[in-house]
Amino acid sequence: MKIITWNCNLNLVKKFEHISKESPDIAIIQECEKLDENYFPNSKYFWLGKNEKKGLGIIVFNHSAKVSESLNEKLIYFLPIQTDILNIIGVWAYNHRAAPKFGVDFSGNTSDALTNYETLLSSNSKVLFAGDFNNSVIWDKGNKENNFLNINNKLNSLGLKSSYHEYLNEKFGEESKGTLFHTKKQNKPYFIDYIYYKEMNLSKVYVGQYDEWISLSDHMPVIAEFKS
Repeated sequence: MKIITWNCNLNLVKKFEHISKESPDIAIIQECEKLDENYFPNSKYFWLGKNEKKGLGIIVFNHSAKVSESLNEKLIYFLPIQTDILNIIGVWAYNHRAAPKFGVDFSGNTSDALTNYETLLSSNSKVLFAGDFNNSVIWDKGNKENNFLNINNKLNSLGLKSSYHEYLNEKFGEESKGTLFHTKKQNKPYFIDYIYYKEMNLSKVYVGQYDEWISLSDHMPVIAEFKS
């Protein structure tokens, strides 16, 4: 099974072939447009957002899938999908920007999403919690609930681990690869996109190469492969 998360930086339709070449089972895409569920061949497309040109999408290839009844649309943006092989929560976290933009009833904090979806995440089944967290331990200040260290500790307590850090045995904040290149400059890498997993047999993780993807987006895809 192959999983991709990628912030495509708009115009998914024009960039879809680059995802398709990777032959994923599931693609979690940020900053993508709203499309019909059956727009892409041999797949189902699920989308959440308030701007039809820029939301959170999940493409499930060759498997049955549906939006979970646990969906909370006041969390910006966290999209729970149930498939016949695993449960997914796709992430495009607005963090502190959600309430000022959408209203005080809304939250973009991953910490709030973990509380809301704790029952799903704590189940003894295959689960993915993956996407653009817009967060890194290097930006942690004080002991705020939405600090990345606290988020990672909470995910770990629910049995989920970061595929990249598990596979490459690298420390958070000391990653050798970047998933975001600020203003597309190669000398400004940050690691803010993650694939957390549980009850799955991880076999490989890699990050897209700068030269291959930078013309498409300031983010690189993170790709994880799991044995059946």
